[in-house]
Amino acid sequence: MFFFYAAVRPFAPRQILESGRMRGGSTLMLARCFPHARIVSVEFDRDPTHAAVAESLLKPYANVELLYGDSRDILPKRLQAGDAVLIDGPKGFRALKLALQLLRTEKPCAVLIHDFYQGEPARKFVERYWPNAFFSDDPAFAVYLRELNARIGRDPDSKHSVSPFVCLPAGLPVPYPVLLIRILWARATAIAVSKTTKRFRRRR
Repeated sequence: MFFFYAAVRPFAPRQILESGRMRGGSTLMLARCFPHARIVSVEFDRDPTHAAVAESLLKPYANVELLYGDSRDILPKRLQAGDAVLIDGPKGFRALKLALQLLRTEKPCAVLIHDFYQGEPARKFVERYWPNAFFSDDPAFAVYLRELNARIGRDPDSKHSVSPFVCLPAGLPVPYPVLLIRILWARATAIAVSKTTKRFRRRR
């Protein structure tokens, strides 16, 4: 979340859209780090336990609006010029498609996606086709984030501490239809490879 703050704070967004909330930990950070921004948080799964925790945790924050439903439908309708977007669900290529849907409007100042691990198909796609994207586990950032985690008492080497973000700045590297086709093709290829690999391992 420090990476999100560092990437977005210079734009001073009046509204931040969040896709994927669970128990509201990241939403709380957004509310505290951006007290003058409207935080619109969307969660797909209205699990009674998670929802109750999130609603109780965020009730004191007047700048937070909690919604339930499909972010792919809700976020485009709520998106305004200059907004920052945090996607923590859906994941992988589905998250990329949502980011592309929002960025094509030319409204967001940036879209950040969580859990973008090295070696995964969606990460490889961005590294190849999104040259202006940058990652929180880049050595230029990772050393500072690791030190920050250590200072606040969190294990800097734990998976939770190093779960990377990708930041997609405003603008698209190629026209929208071209990038969409590339994403759909890459996702289909990744699914086919994964299924083939699983079948091969079972036969062995």
